[in-house]
Amino acid sequence: MLLLEVVLLIPIGALLVDLIFGELPNKLHPVVWMGKVIGFLDDHVQRKSQRHDRICGVFVSLIPILLFTLAFILILGAIRIYGGDYGLIVWEVLSALLFSTLFAIKSLGTHTLPIMNDLKNNDIEAARKKASMVVSRNVNELDEAHIISCASETVAENLVDSVISPMFYFGIAGIPGATILRVVNTEDGMIGYLNEKHKNVGMFAAKLDDALHYITARLSVPFIMLASALLGYDWRNAWKIAKRDHKQTSSPNKGWPMSAVAGALRIKMEKEGYYSLGDGELQNDPEIIAKTVKLMKVTSILFFIIVLIPLYLIIGTTVQILLENAFFGLL
Repeated sequence: MLLLEVVLLIPIGALLVDLIFGELPNKLHPVVWMGKVIGFLDDHVQRKSQRHDRICGVFVSLIPILLFTLAFILILGAIRIYGGDYGLIVWEVLSALLFSTLFAIKSLGTHTLPIMNDLKNNDIEAARKKASMVVSRNVNELDEAHIISCASETVAENLVDSVISPMFYFGIAGIPGATILRVVNTEDGMIGYLNEKHKNVGMFAAKLDDALHYITARLSVPFIMLASALLGYDWRNAWKIAKRDHKQTSSPNKGWPMSAVAGALRIKMEKEGYYSLGDGELQNDPEIIAKTVKLMKVTSILFFIIVLIPLYLIIGTTVQILLENAFFGLL
């Protein structure tokens, strides 16, 4: 059994790396590699019938999951088992670095706070351009209030997709658990759409993503409420709006964190023609983006301390080591 301090170094080290340094360069980032593999497979599917495309979509989803999960188990297991005197140390460091790439706290602010700065400088065209990099909707005609809304929506939605869910599955199964979640989430972001090209090929990925985020989306709400209480935001309204408005989004999951954040900040989030979360009118205050980022960060830290750490100590580290040992036992 690994020492407690050895086990804790991995998630704590990963958190510090993310908060201090943020994302790795694209060439070195595992999630970028995942995207390249998914894109390659998707490009090589010959669209035929609905049944054919859906079957192909299962393979497009499962191949990257198996490829990256087994690769990480192989690399980490080999280092720990055959690395000699320094094997455990290298295993810890590499596990921490790898986990830091499988969730994203700092980058959510890195990608949205510049939008706030552009709006403060009255440069709405620059704000629209940056907003187009974080949302899939057409931003060319968005006014200031809707740009603020879409930036805040992105942070709130990705609180679950990019932070809470990877942490939760890391707590359950270590690096393999977080890897599976991140691959599926990347697949959903690339092929999980209802457009003509992906409505069948991407169906399996979209449904799998919904299933994996089902618990964590709902689990995010009490942590958003707790963070809101600590920051002096309206935690009671967070629950009220989450309970009332979460069903407005097409996704069964993303409405929970988005509506909870809207309630906590007493703002309205709106994608015209699709949903309107919260009360009142859309706000023209760019500082709302900074408040959303702050709420996201505090919620993330609370989830890390209250859920990830105990879960990883009880389950995650054991599952990861068992998987590594089992893999090499089969060789």
